[in-house]
Amino acid sequence: MYVAKSILELIGKTPMVKLSNLTKDIDANVLVKLEYLNPSGSLKDRIALEMIEQAEGEGVLQPGFTIVEASTGNTGISFSFVGTLKGYRVVIYETIPGRMGEEKIKIMKNYGADVKVITPKELEHERSVAGAEIELPGRKMCLELERRNPKVWWARQFSNPHNVRAHNKTAREILTQTKGRVDAFVASIGTGGTLMGIAEVLKKELPHIKIIGIQPASSKVTMVPGKPYPKSEIKGGIISDMLEKPNLIDEIVRVSDTEAVKMTHRLRVEEGLYAGVSSGANVLIAVKEAQRLGDGKNVVTVLPDSGDRYLTEEHYVT
Repeated sequence: MYVAKSILELIGKTPMVKLSNLTKDIDANVLVKLEYLNPSGSLKDRIALEMIEQAEGEGVLQPGFTIVEASTGNTGISFSFVGTLKGYRVVIYETIPGRMGEEKIKIMKNYGADVKVITPKELEHERSVAGAEIELPGRKMCLELERRNPKVWWARQFSNPHNVRAHNKTAREILTQTKGRVDAFVASIGTGGTLMGIAEVLKKELPHIKIIGIQPASSKVTMVPGKPYPKSEIKGGIISDMLEKPNLIDEIVRVSDTEAVKMTHRLRVEEGLYAGVSSGANVLIAVKEAQRLGDGKNVVTVLPDSGDRYLTEEHYVT
């Protein structure tokens, strides 16, 4: 029997399951990787551990430092979990409309983080939330803090290459679990780290695989493979690199808040998978792709986070 020496050893190596009820009239397989079974409840545990340990190794994050990050919730939770466990003070700038982030904020505080909630007026009535766009006020604050205080380390999830590298490892897990038989991969786009990190490895090993990204329908800026995406000190980063990289992303589609929530409910009731709303969006598009591909093909997606952080309000948040 294996006994972990630390909870951090249990990050990653998540199981995969084949959907059965949602796909009973479809010949292709939809395989979902249960990322909500990571210790703090989301796939962001992978990037928090990777980025923190790389920064420690490079000497840019040292004992006595404060970790700061802007988040729509899951990354904030993961940094609260990993960062405080490693002995750092963690400050999260949580940018979320209305009551949407109540559970996430409580979880971060329970892990010991200092949470600063930002709700710009233009976001008050949003339903679905595109993290790449609404995190900008928090990122600006993180940048200012880092410039003022040499003992502040801003994780920069939106542009840190170790975000992508963490998901290169996720991709290798997928290849092992499927024995290299993947015809399409689908994932929502937040910072872009999940999609780019997994796509890089899968495209190299399986050149004919189709990679599909998903944006919330409320996104103000349309992402188009092969076309530039706005880039600055607080914007773009991984997404810009991902879209500009030739032959990496094949298609980007939009999913509405209503569609994502509806499929999330079906996923819970019909498959017993108590995942969050981005999981509903991912499964919705994965099922559509499976219908198109046909017999014997495998479509893989991830279930990014747990449904227990959407009890107050259910919306599609990336």
